[in-house]
Amino acid sequence: MNGDTKLAEALTYNPAILDYLVSLNPHDFERLRNPLMRRVMPARITLRRLAAMVNIPDQEFLDKINSLAGQPLEKIRDSLAAVPTSSEQPPVWMADLGEAQIKWVDVLPGDQKLDDPMPPINIAVNALRPGEVIGIKHKWQPQPLFDIWELRGLQYWTQKIDTDEWHIFVHRPEA
Repeated sequence: MNGDTKLAEALTYNPAILDYLVSLNPHDFERLRNPLMRRVMPARITLRRLAAMVNIPDQEFLDKINSLAGQPLEKIRDSLAAVPTSSEQPPVWMADLGEAQIKWVDVLPGDQKLDDPMPPINIAVNALRPGEVIGIKHKWQPQPLFDIWELRGLQYWTQKIDTDEWHIFVHRPEA
């Protein structure tokens, strides 16, 4: 397995991989024990993204996953490509944005029930017009979505509000 392998594939080799992941970041990964989350989330997350989320060097992380999976260890020729991340500072497009200009999607109630947050987030993101911004209230920083948004040419910025609350802003640039 390599950095582009989805977590769903890795989990087919050995259920201990899930235990290992949860041990690295219980706050974010314990939800993978929920049957719904276990069904929908692993297909969306690459091993490269997971290594970044737990801040473990690529080679070390992939070696551990391959070892748990009983797969051959392969030397990464070059460091894996960096995964998209949110900047520390607010981007320029946030500077003059008033609260009334942000369309909010609050998935916090669903987070409490471990509902899949993707449907309401996707509906809001797909409805974005050029120049618009949506705000998402979420229990987690949804890093796997950064990969998708980058491919779609969307811009985003995240802000940690509290231990269990993030505000994620998604912007569709003008053409």
